[in-house]
Amino acid sequence: MATRTKTVPKATDPEVAVPEGNIIEKELPSSEIKQTELPEIGTPENTVTIGGKLIEIKPMKLKYVRNRTAAFRHILEMYPLSDILAMDQKFGDGRDGDKALMDWLIAVTDNEELIRSNYNDIDTATIYKMLQIHRRIEKVDEMEAKLKNVKTPGEA
Repeated sequence: MATRTKTVPKATDPEVAVPEGNIIEKELPSSEIKQTELPEIGTPENTVTIGGKLIEIKPMKLKYVRNRTAAFRHILEMYPLSDILAMDQKFGDGRDGDKALMDWLIAVTDNEELIRSNYNDIDTATIYKMLQIHRRIEKVDEMEAKLKNVKTPGEA
């Protein structure tokens, strides 16, 4: 039997090609945590901006109803603000138009400090929007519609 010999390549053999290494650089993920925006406060259709703050109009507290401040909405519905604020006479409870309006705004927002610090900067559109929201929240239109349909005992 014949033996075969195999030649072993030398380490310095120039014919052997060494593959080049391709280094792929991966971008490292960011260590920053993404901040998500905060959800809107309350119900967006019930909010107004006063003094740069979003304020949600909520149902009026009983203390404002009891001290007759809530009833001022009737005056707001019947007269323009310019006429209300020009009245120097007192309403039935001793408040003039300016004082009654301020008290009503405090009652609707339940935030005396906010109203006192921003009273002169509140525009008429915001006041009428607050009135509209207040009427919707307190279901004033629904109650007035029910009253129109109620028959008194003497009616047929």
